[in-house]
Parts: sequence; C-alpha cells; structure tokens
Amino acid sequence: MQFVIHKNAGVSTLNIEGELYTHLFKSRRTRQSTTLLVRNLEDFNLYTYEILEIHKKYATLNLVSSTLTPPSNLPKTHLIWAMIEPKNIEKALPTLNELNVKKISFFYAEYSQKNFKLDFERIYRILESSCMQCGRFIKLEIEILKDLQEMCEKYQDFGVLDFGGEALRQGISLPILIGSEGGFSQKEREILKTRQTFSAKNCNILRSESAVIYTASLLA
Repeated sequence: MQFVIHKNAGVSTLNIEGELYTHLFKSRRTRQSTTLLVRNLEDFNLYTYEILEIHKKYATLNLVSSTLTPPSNLPKTHLIWAMIEPKNIEKALPTLNELNVKKISFFYAEYSQKNFKLDFERIYRILESSCMQCGRFIKLEIEILKDLQEMCEKYQDFGVLDFGGEALRQGISLPILIGSEGGFSQKEREILKTRQTFSAKNCNILRSESAVIYTASLLA
C-alpha cells in the first residue's frame, strides 16, 4: 500500500473510522507507533500523519507534514466503451487505473443491455483501493452517455477498434471507441463508417473488456 486515501486529508487532526479503520487497524494491525501517508485525491500533496490514539471504532491522527508531489506521468488515454455487464467492468477497472487511463466514457450501444447500471459508489471504492496499491493520485474520470448518437455529438474526433483497420499502435492520441459484446450493429457501423478504424493485429477475437485493456496498454 503506497498511501491511504481520506477525503479530509490535510486537516490538522484526522479521524479514521468505518471500512478504512477496519482495514488499517483490524486487517493490517497498524501500530500506534506507525506514521501514515495520506492523500485526498483532490490536490497533489502527500500528508504525513502520526497516530495519536487507537480506539475500538476509530483512530485519531495528527498532521506532521505536507509535501507537494506534482505528478510525473499525467493520465492521457481516453476510452469510449460500450456498456457491458457491470461485474466485467469492475474487474477491468483496477488494471485500467494502473495503466493510467485518464477518462472512460460509457455509452449504451444497440447490443448493450439497457438494464445494466453502474454502481458508482462501488466503482469509486474499487478505484480508491487501486490507487492506494499502485500509487496513482489523479482520479480516473468516468461518465455515462445515453447512446452512440449522443457520444458522437459530444466527441467529434475519435477512432474505432474493429476488424479490418490499421494496426493500433503507440503514439495515437485519439480517443478510442470499443464496442460491446457482439460488436457493432449495422446502424452503428453506418454511423461510424467515416471514422478511422484500428485493429488488434495478431490477436484472436477479443472480449470487450480484453479489447479495452489491450487498447489502454498500447496507448499508455
């Protein structure tokens, strides 16, 4: 664990409770003599706290120092991802977070099941846990758009990952669109026919989440 995330990091006295308390003082058995590194994911400061008291349900920390740590690797990759089963998205998120993806724009494709809904509270917990492990301290942006048409209206310039295109390679700065399971409908292909198309050369047929991770790893 690289640091702890707490929304109030930076205050002189910080109380740790709930799931974070359980993780630190029940699971990891953090001792009172330990100092903790804490971030809030809102600024670039790394806050050092000493543990003053450990109670049965909460712990009290005192701020020792604050260090400004500007990021050396700003996130840049923008993925446009057709909605798939949420549990598969959740499994892929830690990897995408580690690969420094900047933003994921989800949209409902014609082959997306419309009853699929993302649990944002759960997603942010997954991303926070990933950040604490991999050391990322810039939030991964997530948005949901109604359909392909709305996505095209918002983003004018993007590429598409599909069969028959040029090889996807490093250095591409375009947002990349990845379809849902089953690919694109004929109507969607008509909308996307003028877009630059890229392919995963030397790969077999990829699941949607595999295609997203493949894209993120190349464009990182």
